[in-house]
Amino acid sequence: MPKILLVEDDKIIAESVIFTLEKDSFAVDWCEMGSDALKLVKKIDFDLVLLDIGLPDISGFDVLRKIRNTSEVPVIITTARDADEDIVLGLEGLGADDYVTKPFNPRVLIARIRTQLRHANIQPETPKKISKSSSEQIFEINKDLHQISLHKQVLELTNAECKILSYLINNPNQIHSKEQLLNIMHDRPRGSSEDTIITHIRSIRKAIKKADIDHEYIKNHRGLGYSLTL
Repeated sequence: MPKILLVEDDKIIAESVIFTLEKDSFAVDWCEMGSDALKLVKKIDFDLVLLDIGLPDISGFDVLRKIRNTSEVPVIITTARDADEDIVLGLEGLGADDYVTKPFNPRVLIARIRTQLRHANIQPETPKKISKSSSEQIFEINKDLHQISLHKQVLELTNAECKILSYLINNPNQIHSKEQLLNIMHDRPRGSSEDTIITHIRSIRKAIKKADIDHEYIKNHRGLGYSLTL
Protein backbone atom coordinates (compact mmCIF):
# COMPACT_ATOMS: atom_id res chain seq x y z
CA MET A 1 0.00 0.00 0.00
CA PRO A 2 1.72 3.24 -1.14
CA LYS A 3 2.22 5.75 1.67
CA ILE A 4 1.39 9.39 0.96
CA LEU A 5 2.31 12.45 3.00
CA LEU A 6 -0.30 15.21 2.65
CA VAL A 7 0.90 18.67 3.68
CA GLU A 8 -2.20 20.88 3.72
CA ASP A 9 -3.41 23.50 6.22
CA ASP A 10 -7.00 23.64 4.93
CA LYS A 11 -8.85 20.98 6.91
CA ILE A 12 -11.81 20.77 4.49
CA ILE A 13 -9.52 20.15 1.51
CA ALA A 14 -7.44 17.70 3.53
CA GLU A 15 -10.50 15.66 4.57
CA SER A 16 -11.67 15.41 0.96
CA VAL A 17 -8.25 14.32 -0.32
CA ILE A 18 -7.74 11.82 2.52
CA PHE A 19 -11.20 10.30 1.95
CA THR A 20 -10.49 9.84 -1.77
CA LEU A 21 -6.97 8.48 -1.27
CA GLU A 22 -7.96 5.97 1.39
CA LYS A 23 -10.81 4.66 -0.75
CA ASP A 24 -8.21 4.05 -3.48
CA SER A 25 -6.07 1.96 -1.13
CA PHE A 26 -3.46 4.59 -0.24
CA ALA A 27 -2.17 5.11 3.29
CA VAL A 28 -2.12 8.79 4.24
CA ASP A 29 -0.28 10.82 6.85
CA TRP A 30 -1.46 14.42 7.15
CA CYS A 31 0.20 17.49 8.68
CA GLU A 32 -0.63 21.19 8.51
CA MET A 33 2.83 22.65 9.11
CA GLY A 34 5.88 22.61 6.86
CA SER A 35 8.18 22.01 9.83
CA ASP A 36 6.19 18.90 10.77
CA ALA A 37 6.40 17.67 7.18
CA LEU A 38 10.20 17.92 7.22
CA LYS A 39 10.36 15.90 10.44
CA LEU A 40 8.10 13.19 9.01
CA VAL A 41 10.06 12.92 5.76
CA LYS A 42 13.20 12.24 7.80
CA LYS A 43 11.51 9.53 9.88
CA ILE A 44 9.22 7.81 7.36
CA ASP A 45 9.94 6.47 3.88
CA PHE A 46 7.01 7.99 1.96
CA ASP A 47 6.25 7.00 -1.63
CA LEU A 48 4.96 10.46 -2.55
CA VAL A 49 4.37 13.91 -1.00
CA LEU A 50 1.41 16.20 -1.74
CA LEU A 51 2.64 19.66 -0.81
CA ASP A 52 0.70 22.90 -0.41
CA ILE A 53 2.65 26.13 -0.85
CA GLY A 54 0.76 28.51 1.46
CA LEU A 55 1.54 26.92 4.81
CA PRO A 56 1.15 28.71 8.17
CA ASP A 57 4.77 28.45 9.30
CA ILE A 58 7.09 28.27 6.29
CA SER A 59 6.64 28.37 2.54
CA GLY A 60 6.00 25.12 0.78
CA PHE A 61 8.75 26.11 -1.64
CA ASP A 62 11.20 26.12 1.29
CA VAL A 63 9.87 22.73 2.37
CA LEU A 64 10.45 21.36 -1.13
CA ARG A 65 13.95 22.85 -1.26
CA LYS A 66 14.90 21.11 2.00
CA ILE A 67 13.31 17.82 0.93
CA ARG A 68 15.33 17.86 -2.28
CA ASN A 69 18.56 18.28 -0.30
CA THR A 70 18.18 14.74 1.02
CA SER A 71 15.46 12.91 -0.93
CA GLU A 72 14.19 12.22 -4.43
CA VAL A 73 10.70 11.25 -3.23
CA PRO A 74 8.08 12.28 -5.83
CA VAL A 75 6.48 15.61 -4.85
CA ILE A 76 3.27 17.02 -6.29
CA ILE A 77 2.63 20.67 -5.45
CA THR A 78 -1.05 21.44 -4.76
CA THR A 79 -1.73 25.16 -4.51
CA ALA A 80 -4.01 28.03 -5.47
CA ARG A 81 -0.99 29.92 -6.84
CA ASP A 82 -1.20 29.61 -10.62
CA ALA A 83 1.27 32.29 -11.76
CA ASP A 84 3.69 31.08 -14.43
CA GLU A 85 6.72 32.05 -12.35
CA ASP A 86 5.50 29.92 -9.44
CA ILE A 87 4.92 26.91 -11.69
CA VAL A 88 8.37 27.27 -13.28
CA LEU A 89 10.01 27.70 -9.87
CA GLY A 90 8.29 24.63 -8.47
CA LEU A 91 8.95 22.33 -11.42
CA GLU A 92 12.29 23.49 -12.81
CA GLY A 93 13.83 25.49 -10.01
CA LEU A 94 13.06 23.21 -7.06
CA GLY A 95 12.43 19.83 -8.66
CA ALA A 96 8.74 19.14 -8.05
CA ASP A 97 7.40 16.29 -10.15
CA ASP A 98 4.00 17.86 -10.85
CA TYR A 99 2.09 21.07 -10.12
CA VAL A 100 -1.68 20.99 -9.55
CA THR A 101 -3.66 24.18 -9.02
CA LYS A 102 -6.69 24.49 -6.75
CA PRO A 103 -9.54 23.88 -6.96
CA PHE A 104 -8.88 20.40 -8.31
CA ASN A 105 -10.95 17.28 -8.80
CA PRO A 106 -9.73 14.65 -6.30
CA ARG A 107 -10.11 11.96 -8.97
CA VAL A 108 -7.79 13.88 -11.29
CA LEU A 109 -5.31 14.18 -8.42
CA ILE A 110 -5.46 10.39 -7.96
CA ALA A 111 -4.61 9.93 -11.66
CA ARG A 112 -1.61 12.24 -11.34
CA ILE A 113 -0.43 10.41 -8.21
CA ARG A 114 -0.62 7.06 -9.98
CA THR A 115 1.36 8.47 -12.90
CA GLN A 116 4.16 9.60 -10.59
CA LEU A 117 4.19 6.27 -8.77
CA ARG A 118 4.49 4.44 -12.08
CA HIS A 119 7.46 6.64 -12.98
CA ALA A 120 9.01 5.68 -9.63
CA ASN A 121 8.23 1.98 -10.30
CA ILE A 122 5.81 1.83 -7.38
CA GLN A 123 2.69 -0.18 -8.17
CA PRO A 124 -0.41 0.98 -6.27
CA GLU A 125 -2.84 -1.67 -5.15
CA THR A 126 -5.99 -2.07 -7.18
CA PRO A 127 -8.59 0.01 -5.36
CA LYS A 128 -11.28 -1.94 -3.59
CA LYS A 129 -14.52 -1.04 -5.29
CA ILE A 130 -17.92 -1.79 -3.89
CA SER A 131 -20.33 -2.57 -6.68
CA LYS A 132 -23.89 -1.47 -6.87
CA SER A 133 -24.99 -5.07 -6.41
CA SER A 134 -22.97 -5.51 -3.20
CA SER A 135 -24.33 -2.26 -1.74
CA GLU A 136 -27.82 -3.48 -2.49
CA GLN A 137 -27.09 -6.68 -0.57
CA ILE A 138 -27.13 -4.46 2.51
CA PHE A 139 -29.83 -2.03 1.40
CA GLU A 140 -32.69 -3.39 -0.70
CA ILE A 141 -34.51 -0.89 -2.91
CA ASN A 142 -38.10 -1.58 -3.97
CA LYS A 143 -38.73 0.94 -6.72
CA ASP A 144 -42.37 -0.06 -7.19
CA LEU A 145 -43.28 0.54 -3.55
CA HIS A 146 -40.80 3.41 -3.04
CA GLN A 147 -39.31 1.54 -0.10
CA ILE A 148 -35.80 0.79 1.14
CA SER A 149 -35.00 -2.05 3.52
CA LEU A 150 -31.94 -2.55 5.68
CA HIS A 151 -31.35 -6.08 6.99
CA LYS A 152 -34.87 -6.94 5.74
CA GLN A 153 -36.44 -4.13 7.81
CA VAL A 154 -38.36 -1.48 5.87
CA LEU A 155 -37.08 2.00 6.73
CA GLU A 156 -39.57 4.71 7.63
CA LEU A 157 -38.80 7.30 4.97
CA THR A 158 -40.63 10.01 3.10
CA ASN A 159 -40.60 9.92 -0.71
CA ALA A 160 -37.87 12.60 -0.79
CA GLU A 161 -35.76 10.72 1.75
CA CYS A 162 -36.19 7.52 -0.23
CA LYS A 163 -34.86 9.27 -3.34
CA ILE A 164 -31.85 10.67 -1.48
CA LEU A 165 -30.94 7.37 0.17
CA SER A 166 -31.42 5.45 -3.09
CA TYR A 167 -28.98 7.81 -4.79
CA LEU A 168 -26.41 7.35 -2.01
CA ILE A 169 -26.80 3.57 -2.14
CA ASN A 170 -26.25 3.53 -5.90
CA ASN A 171 -23.20 5.80 -5.55
CA PRO A 172 -21.43 4.58 -2.39
CA ASN A 173 -18.08 5.79 -1.04
CA GLN A 174 -18.28 9.13 -2.84
CA ILE A 175 -18.84 12.60 -1.42
CA HIS A 176 -22.04 14.25 -2.68
CA SER A 177 -22.70 17.94 -2.06
CA LYS A 178 -25.93 19.17 -0.51
CA GLU A 179 -26.79 20.82 -3.83
CA GLN A 180 -26.38 17.49 -5.63
CA LEU A 181 -28.70 15.83 -3.15
CA LEU A 182 -31.23 18.65 -3.48
CA ASN A 183 -31.30 18.03 -7.23
CA ILE A 184 -32.28 14.40 -6.56
CA MET A 185 -35.59 15.72 -5.23
CA HIS A 186 -37.15 16.56 -8.58
CA ASP A 187 -40.42 17.53 -6.88
CA ARG A 188 -38.77 19.48 -4.08
CA PRO A 189 -40.88 22.28 -2.59
CA ARG A 190 -40.21 25.86 -3.56
CA GLY A 191 -37.75 27.55 -1.26
CA SER A 192 -35.91 24.32 -0.50
CA SER A 193 -32.40 25.05 0.71
CA GLU A 194 -29.40 23.09 1.90
CA ASP A 195 -30.99 23.09 5.35
CA THR A 196 -33.66 20.83 3.82
CA ILE A 197 -30.99 18.22 3.08
CA ILE A 198 -29.67 18.44 6.64
CA THR A 199 -33.18 17.70 7.93
CA HIS A 200 -33.65 14.78 5.52
CA ILE A 201 -30.25 13.28 6.33
CA ARG A 202 -31.07 13.50 10.04
CA SER A 203 -34.32 11.60 9.42
CA ILE A 204 -32.59 9.00 7.24
CA ARG A 205 -29.96 8.38 9.91
CA LYS A 206 -32.68 8.00 12.53
CA ALA A 207 -34.51 5.45 10.37
CA ILE A 208 -31.27 3.53 9.72
CA LYS A 209 -30.45 3.44 13.44
CA LYS A 210 -33.71 1.64 14.12
CA ALA A 211 -32.63 -1.15 11.80
CA ASP A 212 -28.89 -1.18 12.58
CA ILE A 213 -27.72 0.56 15.73
CA ASP A 214 -24.10 -0.57 15.33
CA HIS A 215 -23.16 1.12 12.04
CA GLU A 216 -22.98 4.76 10.92
CA TYR A 217 -23.51 4.37 7.19
CA ILE A 218 -23.89 8.04 6.29
CA LYS A 219 -20.82 10.18 6.92
CA ASN A 220 -20.79 13.98 7.07
CA HIS A 221 -17.83 15.69 5.38
CA ARG A 222 -17.81 19.21 6.81
CA GLY A 223 -18.18 21.82 4.10
CA LEU A 224 -18.33 19.18 1.36
CA GLY A 225 -21.42 17.03 1.74
CA TYR A 226 -22.30 13.44 2.60
CA SER A 227 -21.24 9.94 1.63
CA LEU A 228 -22.66 6.47 2.21
CA THR A 229 -19.76 4.32 3.41
CA LEU A 230 -19.96 0.54 3.26
